[in-house]
Amino acid sequence: MKFFKVSALVCLFFFMIACEEGATRFVPVDETDDGTSDVTDDSDATDPTNPTDEPTNPTDDPTNPTDDPTNPTDDPTNPTDDPTNPTDDPTNPTDDPTNPTDDPTNPTDDPTNPLTDEEKCDAAGGTWDSSAQNCYRTETCDAKPANSEWNGDSSYKLYYDVNTGAWEPLTYATQFGDGEPQPCHYVCKENYGPINNQCKPFCSAKFNGTDSMITIASEDAPSIVGLESWTIEAWIKQSAENLPTYSIYPILRKGTSTSNAEYLLSGYYNGYNGNGYGLTGSTYYSYQQQYNQQKTADNQVNATLNTLPEGWSHVAMVYNKETVQYGGGNEWTTYKLILFINGEQVKSANYNGAPTFVPNNEPLVFGARNSDRYFTGLIDSIRISDTALYTENFEPAKLSADDSTIAFWDFSNNANDSVSGIIGTPTSIEYSADCKE
Repeated sequence: MKFFKVSALVCLFFFMIACEEGATRFVPVDETDDGTSDVTDDSDATDPTNPTDEPTNPTDDPTNPTDDPTNPTDDPTNPTDDPTNPTDDPTNPTDDPTNPTDDPTNPTDDPTNPLTDEEKCDAAGGTWDSSAQNCYRTETCDAKPANSEWNGDSSYKLYYDVNTGAWEPLTYATQFGDGEPQPCHYVCKENYGPINNQCKPFCSAKFNGTDSMITIASEDAPSIVGLESWTIEAWIKQSAENLPTYSIYPILRKGTSTSNAEYLLSGYYNGYNGNGYGLTGSTYYSYQQQYNQQKTADNQVNATLNTLPEGWSHVAMVYNKETVQYGGGNEWTTYKLILFINGEQVKSANYNGAPTFVPNNEPLVFGARNSDRYFTGLIDSIRISDTALYTENFEPAKLSADDSTIAFWDFSNNANDSVSGIIGTPTSIEYSADCKE
């Protein structure tokens, strides 16, 4: 027993010596190694539980087995991120990193499937014609004016160029066109004519200066014979380019021979040697001279103008018998032929004694002498009255019939007088909506 106790004490002694020697062989981690120890620090050792752990990357996430620690731009929070594509946008889940031309800002962009021509047509708002292989759309013409009808289609097609993205041709404009039918062209209905894109009723006669005239038989024509006063007037429109030179081209003339017209009112003409413009009115009459000798003569008034009036002109020839009272209860009677242009008296002439107008049995002709001296221009209206309507300057107005009217022609698509029912025979006459307002 005593042997066993001694042996135990000897073993305890040697164990304690061994422990003290082993303790001196280690340097604590919180102390500085002075280089004399051959034991190394293990604080930078790897995690033996994670074979993919990268201790050199402080951002490495050892809890994510798919994390690529070699790509510093890798986003380990986005499982769909492709770290092998440096252009990949991990913030856009619809981005296709396998297609470098893809536009991730346009969700409908599909560069691998371009649009067909039909799809381009549909996108442009057109209709695809599969047989003609073209794209079109139908446009409606602007509204046509009142009193007109289409001279062509009231709509047209625009065609789309799928390569340039342009619609062709240019838009058609609604306008008058009496030639070949064309989209958006209209013509005026019967008895109407085009004026400023409107269809207005005919109200003037157009004389072409070549063969246009209106003829009224002598027995139907108004006569001034026996009238104590009268007025013959008209609205006319002439162009300086078409005026005759120093020759009388009638608006109206009662008498077709070269002389002795019962009454005559001319249009404008170029003056002699370029001396302004002229206009003439005349009558043929007889009068009693001293010793009861009967004479015949023309009474003619000629106006000379420096400039030709623009647009419409009112011309009037007035015969006026005027009785003047003077001292002692006596009377003095005068007979005068007066010419007015646009309401202004331009010329007058007195008759020799009491005139008696000489009738003839020849026709009344508008716009010519007979088969020559053709008037060129428009005549809006002609009126013959049995009184002197104008003896002083006045403001002319559009003509109409009144109580003193013997005959009135307004040329509303015919050559007929609207007061006495006189029927005229037109030759090469056209009617126009260009009229005195």
